[in-house]
Amino acid sequence: MPLIAAFPTSAMAAAGHYLHWGVLSVSTTNLLIVIAMLVLFGLALVVPFPGHRRKANSTVDRADGGAS
Repeated sequence: MPLIAAFPTSAMAAAGHYLHWGVLSVSTTNLLIVIAMLVLFGLALVVPFPGHRRKANSTVDRADGGAS
């Protein structure tokens, strides 16, 4: 059974809602996806990676490369 046949035709034929700004037209679903992607991108820039905290007395951070 094809996957398309499982969906009602009335749901596929329904027009989406669009927002218009001059010559720019975007569907509300796509706008929400773009906003979510921008939020995730901003969080990726701000939130630190786990385990990448520097220790004050770390031997790797020493100028001589940690050699004693």
